[in-house]
Amino acid sequence: MKSNPKKKTILWSVVIIIFLTGVYLFVNRTFIYRAATYPDQAITQAAWYEPLETVAGNFSSELPLAPPEKQSISQDALDAAAEYARKKNSAALLVLHQDSIVLEKYWQGFTRESTTNSMSMAKSILAMLIGIAISEGHIDSEDDPVAKYLPEWANDERADITIKHLLQMTSGLRLYDDKADPFSDLVQMYLGTDAAATALAVPAVRPPGERFQYNNANSLTLGVLLERVTGKRYAFYLSEKIWQPIGAQDAGYWLDKPDGMARTFCCFFATGRDWLRLGKMLLHNGQVNTLQVVPESWLKRMITSSELEPDYGYQIWLGFSDNGRRKKHRSEPFIPRDMYWFDGADIQRLYIVPSYQLAIVRLGEDPGKWDDSFVVNTLIRGMGNNVVQSFAK
Repeated sequence: MKSNPKKKTILWSVVIIIFLTGVYLFVNRTFIYRAATYPDQAITQAAWYEPLETVAGNFSSELPLAPPEKQSISQDALDAAAEYARKKNSAALLVLHQDSIVLEKYWQGFTRESTTNSMSMAKSILAMLIGIAISEGHIDSEDDPVAKYLPEWANDERADITIKHLLQMTSGLRLYDDKADPFSDLVQMYLGTDAAATALAVPAVRPPGERFQYNNANSLTLGVLLERVTGKRYAFYLSEKIWQPIGAQDAGYWLDKPDGMARTFCCFFATGRDWLRLGKMLLHNGQVNTLQVVPESWLKRMITSSELEPDYGYQIWLGFSDNGRRKKHRSEPFIPRDMYWFDGADIQRLYIVPSYQLAIVRLGEDPGKWDDSFVVNTLIRGMGNNVVQSFAK
């Protein structure tokens, strides 16, 4: 019987397709597993995130609780803030005033030991570490071109992008953040196993400094740069320079793979109390006791509005303006004119209000519509008119 060359060709084509499909599925099995099992409650289901790298703390004592007789905010205001947070799908609401905890509430089975996914609150920690690296001489200036430290960008249009452009989200890098597209930059950085390579391959689509565009690739690129210049793993540098000095408990950072890259645009796992502890350090201008953890001059630059977005500084959101893009997220202007905040998806918040010595942490799942001004202004009004008049700017 004569063989049929056409049938053989079809058969071999099928075999090759099956083989290549198998290779693809094997190589991308972790990504496929993550995409298929991603939790509905992505903030609070911390156990899903693997692998986590430990960010070692140096815990020695708890933050003090304000005794009832020294309560500095009215109980009505505290109750109103807590009830608002409870109704808005929160897992935790904590308030620090004048270095003492005046409110600490947990819901949905959470406790003071529970950790959650920070989402983009992690970006503000990243910016602090960039400032520390500059102060230590690892980086000369935020005005340096990124290509000075990442040669992958030296020979194309990205050569003109500076570290400051990345910090201010004005780099001009492509924004490809379609969550429904498994090949988008965002999905690959978030669920893939080579986040650094994905970020370093993102092209520029416009000159830097022309437009504000919130883009996670900026933050991940800063994380890659920080590891390169310090020669240290991101989690270790964070532990050494911030997490241990503030006296926090051990935390965790989600890696793209075992011993891989921290997703520095998101995915830091810490307790509500340790977020408050970070807030306390910021309320003291970067100091813990007599130790200057973050240079005060750098913190001032971090919370300076960029020319292209008045509500944004260096990887941090600002409440100084009534004309920025975050105006739509509040029902009224903030009472304090010096407030800034760490902001993560589904309303992860660390509000810092220096003029009132106030820090507020909200953690939890998507609340639907959230009014950023409600909790802040309610608590400040609960301090009394004399306090408002003496502190407001």
